[in-house]
Amino acid sequence: MCFTNYMLFFGVEKWTMFVDFILIAGMSLLFLLVLFLLKSNSGSSKKLLSIFFLNAIFFLLYYYAYLHRSRILGGVALFFGSGSGFLLGPILLFYVRSLVQSSKNFTKPLLLHLSPYFFYLSLLSAPIALSMTLGVFQDYHSNYVAVADYINLIENAYFATYIFISLKLVRRIQRARRQTYSFVESSNLDWIYYLIIGLFTIVILDSIFSIYELIFPRIEWNIGTIIAVCIIVLYSILGYKGMFQSKILLPNFLLEEPSNQDSNNMNSNVSIDKNSPKLTRQLDVFSEEEIAALKLKLDEILNEKKPYLNESLSLSELAKELGITDKKLSELLNQHLQTNFYNFINTYRVSEVKKKLIEDTEKKYTLLSIAYECGFQSKTSFNRVFKQKTGMSPSKFRQLQGVKAMAEV
Repeated sequence: MCFTNYMLFFGVEKWTMFVDFILIAGMSLLFLLVLFLLKSNSGSSKKLLSIFFLNAIFFLLYYYAYLHRSRILGGVALFFGSGSGFLLGPILLFYVRSLVQSSKNFTKPLLLHLSPYFFYLSLLSAPIALSMTLGVFQDYHSNYVAVADYINLIENAYFATYIFISLKLVRRIQRARRQTYSFVESSNLDWIYYLIIGLFTIVILDSIFSIYELIFPRIEWNIGTIIAVCIIVLYSILGYKGMFQSKILLPNFLLEEPSNQDSNNMNSNVSIDKNSPKLTRQLDVFSEEEIAALKLKLDEILNEKKPYLNESLSLSELAKELGITDKKLSELLNQHLQTNFYNFINTYRVSEVKKKLIEDTEKKYTLLSIAYECGFQSKTSFNRVFKQKTGMSPSKFRQLQGVKAMAEV
């Protein structure tokens, strides 16, 4: 059944009431999110995220005004809600940056990135809003309608560019966290990753609608309502995550590393190209004997003092114990041990778990209690890491140990 027949079947009035409810509910939810973010007073990252929700409120308000044929509401909503791609692209990028970097010097660069939005606001949004509310610039408005879809495609391309850059930055941060922390499940950025993918999907869908309207006659109902519903769903599912996102402390040198090292650090079996001219390596002046001595000292610390039992062990803490800088330790792990901090520490944790499982033949302790005792913070990460390192689940390993014990008896 096509959409038009669907509307006729249920009645245009009922369909209007349904859409009206969705738009009001969406705006109400987003307004509550904005209030929470602004009242949290927890830095620029929350303020930048609130711009996302504020823009979405006016975006939804435009379709609400269209539904009720309110020119005044439509003009207000269009002024504050149009040009979303030019606004949200830079806001998204600087929001991700604000999670890992100081935001003191963000104002000028952000304003520079937002210059296309201010240009759009003054030359398009303002005159069109005035034409809708006051009846001026009518010819201007008519000319804009003729090229609106082309402008929308340019806007979407601009937004998509920032989405791509933001996605690369999120991936770089995720990899840097694995080089800094031995536990990365808490406060991860998976929700931002899904938000970015969702935004990209909406951009593609909106572009398809614009191309459709360039080729085929415009349909009676506003096709953009589908985009509005998609935004409500996306922000409702993932938006609340941003309210509780904490700042991620990372050494600056890890964020400045080129993508070659980042990608290699994800796989401990892949070495890093030492010939890269962009990398400044502090261990290059060390002799092979000095590197071997560092490796030996590191192994002794881990075997004797067992700092990996600390669930929140970080790169800087282990570097301090070793008597070197965190950058030197990161280089030692990356270039000379072909691993990252997260994989390196969890290797020792898994070995400790295996040792305790072998000793605990009578199964006095649960798997989870042993995991916690060995430095793991959650059952999910424990099961995943253990299977990754051993090729089997912890329960399967314990079962095999029981069979071996019975055979020895």
